[in-house]
Amino acid sequence: MNIKNKKIYFSGRGEKIDKEELLKYFIQNEAIIVENVTESDIIIQGYMTSTYDEDKFYLLSKEGKELFTIEEVEKEFSKNLDINSILMAIKISKEKQRIINLLKNRYFSDEIFVKILKYYDWENTGIYDNDENRDVATAITQRFCSLVESNHNIQHSPIGIYYTALETTNEKLLEVIYNMPDYSISDKNAQENQPLTLKEVVALNPNTPKPVLMQIFKDNKNEELKFLAQNQSLNKFLKTKLFELEDITITKSLILANNIELEKIDTILKNSELKIELLKHIILDETIFNKLLISNLSDVEYIYLSSNPTLNSNQIEQLFEKQIENANINLLKNPNCSEEKIKEFLALNDKIYNIAIAHNENLSSSIFEQLISQDDIDINLSLGYNQATPKEILTQLYSKNIHELNEALSQNINTPIHILMQLQVDTRYNTLVSNNQTYKEFSKNNLGIIENNNNFKRNTYMDTI
Repeated sequence: MNIKNKKIYFSGRGEKIDKEELLKYFIQNEAIIVENVTESDIIIQGYMTSTYDEDKFYLLSKEGKELFTIEEVEKEFSKNLDINSILMAIKISKEKQRIINLLKNRYFSDEIFVKILKYYDWENTGIYDNDENRDVATAITQRFCSLVESNHNIQHSPIGIYYTALETTNEKLLEVIYNMPDYSISDKNAQENQPLTLKEVVALNPNTPKPVLMQIFKDNKNEELKFLAQNQSLNKFLKTKLFELEDITITKSLILANNIELEKIDTILKNSELKIELLKHIILDETIFNKLLISNLSDVEYIYLSSNPTLNSNQIEQLFEKQIENANINLLKNPNCSEEKIKEFLALNDKIYNIAIAHNENLSSSIFEQLISQDDIDINLSLGYNQATPKEILTQLYSKNIHELNEALSQNINTPIHILMQLQVDTRYNTLVSNNQTYKEFSKNNLGIIENNNNFKRNTYMDTI
């Protein structure tokens, strides 16, 4: 689109870009703006152009005038814009509305968007305290929050920025969000150990750039440090510095996220409270496991160790040799427990052990059948909650029409959809079924129901929490 020394007539207004911004661009590129369409070389058919004018412009285009839609012009503007000049002008003029208008431009790359966003002045007011701030927050959520696809309203909700900070991989955006006015979600429906503020979310996000992580550490705010300790991309320097704070809560967070250096384990084992957390949560390679075995663990401590989900089959066998009943119960629940050992304990015909086995998500179909054949309510409850229980067995459990079993089935993602639909119409199970991920997916895909859930959205990096 060659506009140099061309006379431009602009009808209507911009759609995604403010008309004044486009006119400035034309003038900077040596175009001439005219008020009479007959004098023009180029006609821009803007948004809200009347049908009468559209027909008139079409006829003029047949006579040789160039005709462009507003979409074509805005794409051209976005592609050729001298962003450095724009940023310099913004820095000098501090035109707040101009920044807002530019942030609404969907044709800009994410990189340019974040560069412009840095210049927005929140004026020490809350993110949602006035219309201007809300417009900017909406623009951020629209562009970066994936939940907008399934729930259009979230772009206008205060929770939108929170979700954006939670899931974004854009380092520059995370840096900007950290420096925005803080925002907190309600702790009413929050999950245990869930970040509540934007800064806590940024501290947790593994994509947060290292300088921001260092700033969080220097700011020395305990709640932010707790989530910083759980960040999966922490370098050794920050792991060490956080450990040296000797704060129980922060050290527990380091343990939960497996951010403990091997040489720190001996120190942790000297603290009974931290020792328990370590036994339950640390990722057990052979070096660490053997180190724990020679540390003179008590029977109670072995029970905590037996609940560690990262135990491999060889480590499980070694713990069975300790012959500690409650440890055995935990080991039988572990998917890495060998089928041979499962059968050995099944042969004991011990109800407590059978209940534990029914929790195991790595059982063969024959063992599932053996468990259901015992027709024991407590074993059946464990099977009802077990997400690996075959659908045929879950169907058998539903046919028993027992309230406790129906509660379990309502929450099990492997429960057949026709059973979930029947349970959903029962007011006793409606809420449980509505939160069942299988039912949610079915509803969205087949019933046209859009999920509107303000609870905490887990990401892959949240699974360690």
